[in-house]
Amino acid sequence: MALFVMIGEYTGELSEDLLDAHIAWLVPRFEAGTFLVSGGLDAVGDKPASALAIMEAEDREDALRILDSEPFFQAGKIAHDVVPFHARVRGTGLDERFSGPDLLRVVG
Repeated sequence: MALFVMIGEYTGELSEDLLDAHIAWLVPRFEAGTFLVSGGLDAVGDKPASALAIMEAEDREDALRILDSEPFFQAGKIAHDVVPFHARVRGTGLDERFSGPDLLRVVG
């Protein structure tokens, strides 16, 4: 298994129903350990809002295959790419840093 970073660019508006379907798709993948962290990136200048996730998969093709079943992608609302990620340094206190009012949930 290897780590990958998914960067997704939103290509359309996301409905509440689609967001619910995304969360229903995502939570079991967190529970299985496929996803480690995910979230949104704000629009900056000419760069539109996007998404980022760190995930684990056998290889890049496997990561893309996993993401191809995601509801935003299935609905044509996100375009994603996956690049290998090699963790070299990790800080302490990650649970404290990844908390707060914007965090939808902790799975695991």
